[in-house]
Amino acid sequence: MATLQQGYLFDGRYKLLKKLGEGGFSEVWLVEDTSAQLTLVLKVFLPTAQLDESGIEIFRNEFALVYNLNHPNLLKYTYFGVCVGHPYLVMPFYNNGSAEDMLGNCSERKAWQFLHDVAGGLACLHEHQPPIIHQDIKPANVLLDGNSFIITDFGISSNVRHLLGQSAEGKSTVQGTRPYMPPEKFQGGTIPLVASDIWALGASLYELLTGHLPFGGKGGEAQFEESEIPALPGNFSDDLKEIVTQCLSYQPANRPFAADLEQFAADKIAFFTTGNVRSATGNVKLSSIHVSGSQQPAPPPAPPTPSGAKSRKGLAIGAATAILIAATALGLVWGLSAKKRHDKTATPYETSLAYYRQATRLYQQGVNNTQGQLDRFGKAVILLDSARLNPEFSTSDYSDSIQQLRGQIYDYCLNEAKNNYSGAFYDNELRKYVMSYLDMAKSITNTGEVQTLIDSIQYRYVE
Repeated sequence: MATLQQGYLFDGRYKLLKKLGEGGFSEVWLVEDTSAQLTLVLKVFLPTAQLDESGIEIFRNEFALVYNLNHPNLLKYTYFGVCVGHPYLVMPFYNNGSAEDMLGNCSERKAWQFLHDVAGGLACLHEHQPPIIHQDIKPANVLLDGNSFIITDFGISSNVRHLLGQSAEGKSTVQGTRPYMPPEKFQGGTIPLVASDIWALGASLYELLTGHLPFGGKGGEAQFEESEIPALPGNFSDDLKEIVTQCLSYQPANRPFAADLEQFAADKIAFFTTGNVRSATGNVKLSSIHVSGSQQPAPPPAPPTPSGAKSRKGLAIGAATAILIAATALGLVWGLSAKKRHDKTATPYETSLAYYRQATRLYQQGVNNTQGQLDRFGKAVILLDSARLNPEFSTSDYSDSIQQLRGQIYDYCLNEAKNNYSGAFYDNELRKYVMSYLDMAKSITNTGEVQTLIDSIQYRYVE
């Protein structure tokens, strides 16, 4: 393929009008679609190299994950194609610029809108199964569309980035822009975390309000050097300052969930609009779950974290190992093997608390979406059991909450099996469905009722 330049007709259809930007693996152009006579944006990957058929197939499969996403705060790709070994994306053109144009000139009302929209888009990505992690949230990647903000440049997984790096020798495969990278990204070998996007969101919000980054060009690496989170200057509300501080927490487990940030910001926007708060959200960091219209009881609210909670000495090595194994299996290890730096390493209590919070999130996701429901329930049970391995946590106020949540998952699975029980004797697929829910209930509590149902179905089916 010829070098991309103004006037070139890409793939026999897209006339290149103006280069909008370029990165390590791609170029972005404003183009005219000569077939439809539309002005669009074209992103061409590896403009100076090519992918073989296997690489293109990997690329195509990865982008299939994001192609069907439909959220008002996520940029909707309109076409994916390949031109002579060069994958490319076509997307709408937004001519209002990006959030980068607002740096240092952003009101509090606009800041809550930014937080609401970006957190909403991230929640959609993070709650996808498997989770999609943006890995490069920054003002330049958030477009303006009237009063709304649109996230762009997502869908490039670590897998794809490694593939692109192999095809473009000498290019870095590190995902992200340094000033917006959280501390765990500097540890080496750390798996991508949804919490990393939250840190980048906090840094972006800080920069939007002040005009400069919280840790300058060093990003989260500065927090390794005992740098404290800078207080948000200016005449902003305490709530907004607290949100920024929580997002920039050194420990990923202490950062809020994207969905909670979206809800909290929605309440603030409602207050600016009507003077009334829509609902009592409480402390956003606790991430207590409540979804309107759910037919299932919400998980028990998290009791307040004891102030100054410290881990007990002499935790059983086997218990600690079990927690680490379970967390690794779920992709939730948050730098526990990182070099200890005074009191910034997560205590076993803090780790267990993070497991509990994530379990409540998975439970509610499962209740609200039957696709992948049992997988979410299973992960939630593993997280709850891992949390209970820490004696300090299991004897705290959270003990009853853990037991209640396990009971709710058990009740849900048992009721689902009972509702389809009679049809299980006539429909083989329905039988498998019922047995899967009974097996999940049995893994939580092997009651006589569950075992009787299992034995009955197996006996009648064999007969």
